[in-house]
Amino acid sequence: MKTGALLLASFNHEEENKSSEELSLFLPMYPLDGTTVIKREIAALRRAAISPIVVLAGYQKEILKNHLSHNHVLFAEDGEYMDKSPQKALKTGLEICRQHMDRVVVVPVEYPAFSPKTLQMLLECRQDTAPVYNGQAGWPRLYDFRKKNTVSEPDKLPAEDPGILISLLEPDGIQQARSHLKIQRSINELRCKTKVVLTREEDFFGPGVWRLLKYIDETGSIQAAAAKMQMSYSKSWKMVNKVEKEMGFPFLNRCNGGKSGGSSTLTEDGRLFMERYHAMMKDMERISQNFFDTYFSDFQ
Repeated sequence: MKTGALLLASFNHEEENKSSEELSLFLPMYPLDGTTVIKREIAALRRAAISPIVVLAGYQKEILKNHLSHNHVLFAEDGEYMDKSPQKALKTGLEICRQHMDRVVVVPVEYPAFSPKTLQMLLECRQDTAPVYNGQAGWPRLYDFRKKNTVSEPDKLPAEDPGILISLLEPDGIQQARSHLKIQRSINELRCKTKVVLTREEDFFGPGVWRLLKYIDETGSIQAAAAKMQMSYSKSWKMVNKVEKEMGFPFLNRCNGGKSGGSSTLTEDGRLFMERYHAMMKDMERISQNFFDTYFSDFQ
């Protein structure tokens, strides 16, 4: 079963948005996410092992062909793009694709913000399917040519992907797409986490204890610090007592009683210990990041 893709890129979107400063460039070639709109879409389709990829071109077709000359896509020309509706352009593209593949994933060029997960979910379907978010159908969509010669009403596929509804043709579409892709990038980005733990016979000082002592220093109260850490008052005291036992000196000056109740402040030795731990942690993070970039740059 051969599953290909169709990119609908034949319309003159510049003319529709000539008053918008955001879309002063030819929409398929607009800069987005470190590349251009259409190259980002092609890359997403390639990563999903979808081939061949057909680009339905019309307006500025020669410029678009030159832009994609090294992307190994097939071009189909829509000679009547100026007189067609999006639905008619879709029909034209589907008729062309029917000759080259069993199924096709259709992406109107103005919808570049879909997620890889949505694409994979579509590929698991066995009939015409549209992803749906908050009750609204979006793009891309799957069309299955097997055993039929007409396009049917697509099935609905629930998708937790607001990107399927983001069109660059909307007044704030470019900004929406940029913000959405930035969030997705931060979620999916491969990262390195460094955790520094000090130990003797057993672990006794790490990020948790450091944060607890920092909050005690800020609030003057171990009870308030425990609340910020969302831990019990008794557990907080156990953590502090363990550190003091292992290091052999007090980390806190305790003041009990009085009209205002008790208070706690860091001792000079405790503050110096915390400062050195924090400095070491930052140095270790920098060193770890350098090694991470060396060994995992190909996976980012």
